[in-house]
Amino acid sequence: MIQKKAIILLVALTLVIGVIAGYSLLPKRYLVGQSLTQTTVFWNGKEAFFFLNTNTIGRSSNFLSDKLGKTNYGYLALLLGARSQFYEYGVTAYRLEPSGELQRLPLPDDSTTLGRWSLEAGQLQLTPVASGNSHFIGFKWDGAKFVAVQPQKEPHTEAGGNTTLSPDDLDDEDDGEMGFVSPSERKAFKEAGWHYKQLGAFGTKESQATLPIALNKSSFDLTITKFPPPTEGFAHFDMLQFGTKALQLTKNGEPQKSQLLWSQNGWQTISKSDFVRHAQRTGQGARLPVSLFIWLAIFAFATLWRFGTWGHVLLGLMGMKRRVLKNMATSYSFPPATPAQFPQLDMSALERYTQEFEGVGFVQLLDFSLVSNAAHPIPSFCRLFVHTRNHCFGEVSQLFPPGKAPLALACSIQSVLQDGWSIAFSNRKPNAAGSLIRRRKALGVSMPGTDASALLQAFLQMREQVCQDLGISPMRNDTLEAYIAKVQRAATEMREAERQRNFATAISHVYYRKLSLLKTREEYTWLGDYPKEAERRKQGFPAEARAL
Repeated sequence: MIQKKAIILLVALTLVIGVIAGYSLLPKRYLVGQSLTQTTVFWNGKEAFFFLNTNTIGRSSNFLSDKLGKTNYGYLALLLGARSQFYEYGVTAYRLEPSGELQRLPLPDDSTTLGRWSLEAGQLQLTPVASGNSHFIGFKWDGAKFVAVQPQKEPHTEAGGNTTLSPDDLDDEDDGEMGFVSPSERKAFKEAGWHYKQLGAFGTKESQATLPIALNKSSFDLTITKFPPPTEGFAHFDMLQFGTKALQLTKNGEPQKSQLLWSQNGWQTISKSDFVRHAQRTGQGARLPVSLFIWLAIFAFATLWRFGTWGHVLLGLMGMKRRVLKNMATSYSFPPATPAQFPQLDMSALERYTQEFEGVGFVQLLDFSLVSNAAHPIPSFCRLFVHTRNHCFGEVSQLFPPGKAPLALACSIQSVLQDGWSIAFSNRKPNAAGSLIRRRKALGVSMPGTDASALLQAFLQMREQVCQDLGISPMRNDTLEAYIAKVQRAATEMREAERQRNFATAISHVYYRKLSLLKTREEYTWLGDYPKEAERRKQGFPAEARAL
C-alpha cells in the first residue's frame, strides 16, 4: 500500500512539473501601457505651459494567460506564473502660444513636478526639495527652452459638481495649505498676471470637464475626459482603466483644429529588447522565481504528507481557526520609541523615506512601537506622518520577528472615508496570510518598489475615484488621536471578519496566494464591496439594497 501511494505521488508530481515546464516555454508577449496621473497648467496673456505626469507600466504574458485572464479561471494564470513588469514615472511639457501653435518641449532628464513652483526673473521655475537618494531634478523656462534646476535642501513647510472648472487656483487663498502653489508664491504669480490649475486624474465627477484658458485675444478650452466608474464585473485594479481617458485642447471658433495632448491607448506590444531596456532603466524589472515548478511540487508533497485524509484536513482546520482567533490582537498601545532602540533598523531607508514624505507635504507626528495585546506581539518601529492638505496618514515601518531576519522597511499611505470605508496603499509586497483579515469596506493596494511620491499620486487617484463612485468624502480629522482610533477600530473589524469567514476556503486561498506571490507584480489589489456598491449607486439603488 505504501509503495502504491508513493508511485501515485511521484506520477502526480511528474505531471505537475511537466505542465509548469511546458507553460514556462510558451512564447511571451511584452506589453507597455501609460496612464496620465496629473496635469499642471500655468498661463498668462502671452503663453501657456502644460506639464503632464505619466506612469508607464510594462508587463509580459502569453496566449494562455491572456485567455485565462478573460475567464472565471483567471487565477490559473497566476498559479502557473505571474507577470514580470516595470513601473516608470515621467513628465511631458507643452507650450501654447496665442496663435494656437502647440509645441512639445524637452525637459531635462529625471525631471519632476514635485517641489516649489515660483517665478524667477519673471520665468516659471520648479525647484525640488533635496531628499537623500532621490535622483529627480527641477527645471526653469529661459524664454527658449527648459534648463535644469538642482534640488535645494530646505525645510518643506508648505503643503502644496460644475463641469466648467474654475480659471485658476488663485481664489483659494482662504484654503491655507490646500493650493499646490505655496501661499508665499501666490502673490507673485497674481501680480505677474499668471493663472494656474492642477488637474488630477479624477478632477471632476462628470465624464468630461473643461478648463477655459485666455491668451491675449485668443481663448482655448482644455477638455479632460475620464473613464466611467467600475461595473459589477470589475475584478482588479488596472491603472489603464481608471482616471483620464483623453486630454484635448481646442481653440474657440476652430473646433476642427482641436489638438490631442494625451490619450489612453491601452496596452501596446513592444519587443523583448525594449522591455528589458525599460526594466533595467527603472531598476524594477521582475526577477523570475527559482524553479517555480519545484516549489509547486514541494507544496503538493507537503500537503499530502501533512493532511493525508480529508478527515485530518477538517480536524486541522477546526483547531487552526480557534488558534488564529485566540492569537489575534483586540487592541494596541502606542508607546513612543526611538530608532536607537532597534539596532537592526534600516536607518538609511528610514532617512530616505522621511525625506521623500516631507518632500511631498507630509509632516512627522510620532515615532512609536505598535504593541498588540496578542500572546506573542512582534516588535516593530513606526514613524507616523500626516498630510493636512490631502487628509491622509503616512507610515514608515519595519517589523522584527523573533528568531528571524527583520522584514524590509517599507511605507504606506492611509485614509479614513465616510460611512466606514477606508483605503490604504503600500509599497510592501503583501503577505499571503493577509487575505485572512480582509474587510469588505477596507480597500488596499500594494505596489512593491514604488517610491513615496508615486505612491501618493496613485493613492489620491484611487481615493478620489472611490469617493466619487460611492458619494462619500475623506474624513478630515488629521490628529494622532484619530489615527489611534482608526487602528483600534481596524483590530476589532479584522477579528470579527475572521470570525465570520469560512476558514476552509480562507486557508486554501492563503496557499494559493503563497504561490502567486512567488513573482512580484506591479500591483496587488483588494477592492472589497466597492465595485458592487458603486454599481448599485450608478443604477440608482440605495447602498443598503441587496439582491433578493
